Amino acid sequence: MIRLILKRTAVAFLFLFMTTSQTFAQEMETAVVNLTETLNLTEKQVAQVQTLMVQYRAKLDGVLLKHEGEEEPDVAEMIGEVRDVRDAYRKDLQEILSKEQYEGYLAAIDSVLTDMFNDLAEIRLMDVQSEVGLSDDQLVSLIPIVSKGLKSTVQLLFENAGGRLSVPKKIKLSKNVKKIEKERRAGMETILTPDQMVLYDAFKEEQKANRKKK
Repeated sequence: MIRLILKRTAVAFLFLFMTTSQTFAQEMETAVVNLTETLNLTEKQVAQVQTLMVQYRAKLDGVLLKHEGEEEPDVAEMIGEVRDVRDAYRKDLQEILSKEQYEGYLAAIDSVLTDMFNDLAEIRLMDVQSEVGLSDDQLVSLIPIVSKGLKSTVQLLFENAGGRLSVPKKIKLSKNVKKIEKERRAGMETILTPDQMVLYDAFKEEQKANRKKK
């Protein structure tokens, strides 16, 4: 179950890093401007952050290129390597920023992730809307619930990917994934009617069966 979820989320997560050099340059410029305004960076810090971002991107490219030619890449290993690059980047960033600035940086990243998962949740719900008979108001109300579940699951798996997990850690991870799913479903049940939940479950089972056929 855990490996299946990893496979389904890996492509979406790694897509964040798969941009052209020109696009990356534009994104870096925008990111630096936003961070400068949000964190009140000094000129020295701006230069240091720009250098660090270039190094970060180069390391991420190295991870992606390493697995590019593999027909069945080890998803957990790949995500683990991306996480290691991120952790090294954050460690270096803490040497540049003050404690308050770093906390502001983490808050900014969390806001970006929330927006990204809100968009992903809306897309998924639009696929379900006609099948379940969701009203537009129901769809809007469901977005933060589905988004939170997606975000929590991806972050949980991202932090635990790479290397071998002991049996106790696998059990704990599985329980946490199930807990997230239980909370997401409980939230949905406050918005959907019982009949709509039946239709939703049937739709999800049909999707699962179609994936098995591929």
